[in-house]
Amino acid sequence: MKKWIFSVALIFSLDLQDIKFQKMIAHGHHATPGLFKPYENQYLRPETIHSSYLAVKGMKMEKFSGENLEKLNVAFSLVEKVVNTVEFKDRIINFKNTAGKREFASNKGLTNEEIYQIFMDGREILQNNTPGEMNFYLKLYYNPFSRVIGYTNPDTNLIHINWRFFKNYHPSDVAANLAHEWVHKIGFDHISAKEHDSVPYAIGYIVGDMAKKLLKSQQLIH
Repeated sequence: MKKWIFSVALIFSLDLQDIKFQKMIAHGHHATPGLFKPYENQYLRPETIHSSYLAVKGMKMEKFSGENLEKLNVAFSLVEKVVNTVEFKDRIINFKNTAGKREFASNKGLTNEEIYQIFMDGREILQNNTPGEMNFYLKLYYNPFSRVIGYTNPDTNLIHINWRFFKNYHPSDVAANLAHEWVHKIGFDHISAKEHDSVPYAIGYIVGDMAKKLLKSQQLIH
C-alpha cells in the first residue's frame, strides 16, 4: 500500500444509492460547487460576515494506527486550516447552486450566511457545550463489498469510515469526507446521495477542493 508521510506541523504552518442520513451514506467525487463572483449583483463580501476560529479535535479514534492514523491527522490539519480561511467563508456565503441561486439544497430555511455561522459556531447537536470545536469520534471498519465511504447516525457522535476507500485516499479526500459527515453532526441532511447542492455534500466538496490545492502548493501530492 502506498505510504503517506506528511508533516502535520507543515500543514499548520500554511495561510466526500439514495440513502438518508439515518442510514449509510455513499459519497462520490464531483465538480466543486460554483459561487458568485465579486462583480455579480448577488455577491456578498466576506468581511461583512463575522467569524471566529474553529478548532478541529480528534476526540476518539478507534482502529486507527500507524500510517492510517498519520493520514487522519494530516486530514484533521487540512480541515482546520481550510475552514478558517477567508476563501472558505467566501465559498460558503457565495455558494451558487446548479439553478444559479445563492442557496444550498436541504438548507432548513437558512441562508448561506446563517449556515456558515452555524458551521463556524461548532456546536454539534449531541455535544453543543463545546463551541468553536469540530469534535470527531471516528471508527475505522472494513467492508470490501460496500459502496459506502462513511456513515453516521443522528443518535451518536460516532462516525464510521470504511477502510476500503480510506486506504487509497489522499488526505484531501479524507478531509472532504470528514467535513461531510461532521455537517450531519450539526443537523444538516440531504434527500439522497444525488443531492450535491445539499449542505453536507457542497461543504464536503469545497473542503476537499481547497485541501487538495493546499497540499499541491507544498508539492505533497501530484
